[in-house]
Amino acid sequence: MLNLRPYQEEAVNNFRDSMREHKVIEERPYQTSILDRVRAFFRKLGSKSVVVVSPTGSGKTVMFAKIAKGAASRNSRVLILVHRREILEQILKSLHELGVVSGQIASGRPQTIDSVQVAMVMSLTRRINYVKRPDLIIVDECHHALQDNSWGRILKYWRDVPRIGFTATPERLDGRGLGETFEEMIVGPSVAELVRDGWLSCPVVYRPPEEVAQNYHVKRGDFDIKEQAETMGRRKIIGDVIEHYKKHLEGLPVVCFCVSVEHSHLMAEEFRTAGYRTMPVYGDMPKTERERAIRGLADGSVQVVTSCDLISEGVDIPVMAGSILLRRTMSLALYLQQAGRSLRPSPGKNRAMILDHVGNYYLHGHILEKRQWSLNSQARDPRKEKPPATTTCPICYGVWPGTPRICPACGFKFSDIQREIKPLQMVAGELIEAVPSLAPHDAQGMAAFLSGTQKMTPDQRQKAMWGKAFEMAQDGAPDARRRLDALRQALGYRPNWTDFVWKEILKRRA
Repeated sequence: MLNLRPYQEEAVNNFRDSMREHKVIEERPYQTSILDRVRAFFRKLGSKSVVVVSPTGSGKTVMFAKIAKGAASRNSRVLILVHRREILEQILKSLHELGVVSGQIASGRPQTIDSVQVAMVMSLTRRINYVKRPDLIIVDECHHALQDNSWGRILKYWRDVPRIGFTATPERLDGRGLGETFEEMIVGPSVAELVRDGWLSCPVVYRPPEEVAQNYHVKRGDFDIKEQAETMGRRKIIGDVIEHYKKHLEGLPVVCFCVSVEHSHLMAEEFRTAGYRTMPVYGDMPKTERERAIRGLADGSVQVVTSCDLISEGVDIPVMAGSILLRRTMSLALYLQQAGRSLRPSPGKNRAMILDHVGNYYLHGHILEKRQWSLNSQARDPRKEKPPATTTCPICYGVWPGTPRICPACGFKFSDIQREIKPLQMVAGELIEAVPSLAPHDAQGMAAFLSGTQKMTPDQRQKAMWGKAFEMAQDGAPDARRRLDALRQALGYRPNWTDFVWKEILKRRA
């Protein structure tokens, strides 16, 4: 028997696999449309670089694997740039399923002469003088590619080679635009359109009645990790996270997006203590353990994976019923990546539950919100911007984009002021649970008030809100402030709103 080295065994196994029948992967209609637009772009004289924007779960890997296959069939050399080993392995798998033989440029892997090469960015920068000039460069997660980083240095080295970038989120936290490295943008379908057509599961975003509201310092462009880890490690918050998992996702496979590696271990232990099968996932853990955790979500051996960064970008999770968001972020890209991970459909699943404990929906809007993408630089601070409009249901605390007439999750009719008394008592039950001193007649009045505001203009709604606040506090009752906070929760406002309004009321009384 031959004594093969590990990479030789892998090569032999890949060769044997290549002799088997490959999958036939059919293009979805929107994928065909995107690929046709890419081909049309390169037919234009002088066109060299384009970005394809398509949401998480839309099959970007399949699209550029088909592009690579087409180019290789014409004897063209294709170079695919990635920045994580997990993403490299996923792309190799997709290429193999299409019958494309490909090589790898990565540490610990021998270089081959295959016409399609999948390259780790850092490894390629060290070997670039020994790699043949490609005829096409495909850049995965291309929002990382700027002129002055490793990605940009590779692209400048082959500046005359056509390139195609793929990303779900062409917006960077530092505000720099991808126009530095790409000429044009092709925008695919929105999340809402993919949900409408059945390619993604419908996201249902829930905010707990008492979401975490903490002011953090900003370091390196995002909320301070250490401060968040301290806040999110508090016993009450951990208890709320587990209780809401029990309420909305009991026993179902989810990924809990944590603040740090230590926080992911803490949450894994707490879920385990509560009786759930849990594994933490982070960048430095052994590959076999990481794969076991992800595979466990599919086969039921793992119910909750607590992740720090690793699953946020580019990594496919085949089976997820929902996401738990525990890291507050100023990054729209990170928010959409984390919330979008759970939208992939699977048998028996028509909805994806997103439990947002930190108010990311308030900073960035609902995941179904239509986004306006641009190649231009656009620095933004979501703390200072007016967030996209959302509506919070007073019954189930579901969060929805815009001002829907009916809550899609529980059926509450926002537009029906003359709602029957019995359902209003259900509203009272939820609000009483969140705010114990709120009387049932106050809850009914609040439900009618919220329904009425749906028909108002923004200015009218603002005046009505202030009027309602003064009405609830005018009798000077000891629980007036608590009733104001119930109104704040139903409106979906931040906790400091109650303090602000209460001070204004005291001023006017004086």
